[in-house]
Amino acid sequence: MATRPTALAVTSPLAAVPGSRISDDYKDDVKSAHDVETQPQEVVKQEEDPGVARIEALYRVFGSGGAKIWTLYISILLICYATSLDSSVAYTFYAIATSAFSAHSLLGAIDVAVSIMGSVCRPFIAKIADHVSRPWAYLFSLFFYVLGYIIIASSKTVNAFAAGQVIYKVGNVGLDLVTTIIIGDVSPLEWRGLFQGLASAPWIINSFVAGYITADLGTGGWRWGYGMFCIIVPACMAPALMILFWADLKAKKLGELSLAASDYTARVRAGTEERKSWHRLVWDMLVVIDAFGLVLLGVGFSLVLLPFTLYTTAKDGWRNPSLIAMFVVGGIVLIAYTYWEIYVTAHPIMPKRIWNRTFIMCVIIDALYYFGGYLGDTYFSSWVYVVKDWSFRDYTFFNNTLTVGLCFFGIVAGLLMRITHRYKYIQVTGLCIRSLGLGLRLHTSIKGNPTAELVMTQILISMGGAFSVVGSQVASQASVPHTDMATAISLLGMLTNLGGAIGSAVAAAVWGHEMPKNLTKELGGILSAEQIEAIYGSITTARDQPDNIRTGVIKAYNDTVFRLYLPALFISFVAIIAGLLASNFHLDSRQNAIEDKVVIGFENDADHASEKTEKEKHTSD
Repeated sequence: MATRPTALAVTSPLAAVPGSRISDDYKDDVKSAHDVETQPQEVVKQEEDPGVARIEALYRVFGSGGAKIWTLYISILLICYATSLDSSVAYTFYAIATSAFSAHSLLGAIDVAVSIMGSVCRPFIAKIADHVSRPWAYLFSLFFYVLGYIIIASSKTVNAFAAGQVIYKVGNVGLDLVTTIIIGDVSPLEWRGLFQGLASAPWIINSFVAGYITADLGTGGWRWGYGMFCIIVPACMAPALMILFWADLKAKKLGELSLAASDYTARVRAGTEERKSWHRLVWDMLVVIDAFGLVLLGVGFSLVLLPFTLYTTAKDGWRNPSLIAMFVVGGIVLIAYTYWEIYVTAHPIMPKRIWNRTFIMCVIIDALYYFGGYLGDTYFSSWVYVVKDWSFRDYTFFNNTLTVGLCFFGIVAGLLMRITHRYKYIQVTGLCIRSLGLGLRLHTSIKGNPTAELVMTQILISMGGAFSVVGSQVASQASVPHTDMATAISLLGMLTNLGGAIGSAVAAAVWGHEMPKNLTKELGGILSAEQIEAIYGSITTARDQPDNIRTGVIKAYNDTVFRLYLPALFISFVAIIAGLLASNFHLDSRQNAIEDKVVIGFENDADHASEKTEKEKHTSD
């Protein structure tokens, strides 16, 4: 009988999975990974042993099933709760805040900058978690999180607001990434999707709590909507940080490696590496994370994508010399980045060894998911705010419908993967459902925005999105050895966020070109150019118009979003094809599908599956 999973599960190299359990897809994927890049076995073992030893030491430092370890996991759940409340509140105030500066049209430009920063910082934070420690990675992220929100809450211009969003993104990405890495460390494949889904469960509660918070603060209280989390999040993180640092100190006294310890510490204690000075460690880390490559990648994409969001306000539009220069220089920088990655750096951001078939398909699926998502969603909440006569509380509830659905159906997806021990066709089904939801959203923009259709759109998109996202998380982590898990998580996040940046850039270009034209078409005979410009720059101004004018505003909004929703629908079909081409690993008690390492606490699951396989074999004979 399978044992019930516990949060104390850690990986062990001693428990091996019988070869008869490995599917043909798994064998093909392992072969493709080895064909791409073969590493000496002794090098692989040297890199993977410290990580395994660190996690196994979790029992010895905390004690099996003790109150301390449960306090750690409850404190991590508390972090998830605080950050989920932040996301639910902040998303509602995002368009309101830019409208307060009469700069609502700049949402796309801000999203591009934020997405690029969120992409390039992921490998950096992952390396801090691996080479320094988990709690220091948390602290690093918390610093940028708080600093970003302080700048946003005190911003006097839209430029300061945008700068705060970029800085905040570094912290927000870091908190999410470190939590994901820890969950991946201590959960087997068959439970991975469910554990990831449960970590998102607080969003279900906070999506409704946020409605009451935003209603109390009102549109004029957006600064407090951001600023209060400078207090809430550090307070909620304090227990986890104290426990992790305590664990590190206790481990040092016991001569053990704690979960907080770094791989560098592991190698020093194992005697395979000499202790280094702090400045040598900093330099080595910059080399290992390929800091120069990250700078080239971030600068290159920024220069190529930002002109799409700026051309409407630039003199002479696309003919502006500055925009042309940005395109040219950005292209040159991206070419230089490609050359650097292939021929120069010893530690590429995208190491060849992780580019197996499954990981490639996950990148394609998620990059297209983010591209189409940001293409349609960058101005989605603005469109809803203008076309519907909802209270601010109800508007917040609706905005968070997608989040609630993603989190709820993420848990459902995890349960289905646990029951079926597969993910491929669950993910493909989700991609099909998402396409259906995107088609319904397109229909809604044509047929007068009926409330029932709008709600059903969000439910279908969230269901399909959850099945797809959880599938990619499980598949990408299953396709690489444990030592490459953090790299795979950060790389998948980086590339998908770049897809989102491209989507935001295209959305901003379409919005900036179509919306002024459509507003002029509908209102040109009624309002002056200055009045139309005011409506274009603020969704609150657009909504507060008299009925005869607002009817024209709604028509202009519907005509504009149609040009965003249609290509988003077409793009979703390509992701379905990629999903069908992915492998279909058997999700079992191993930490990944490449190595025969079962997670401690789940050995009975492995034994049960082995006995079942043998029984089926004898029956067939």
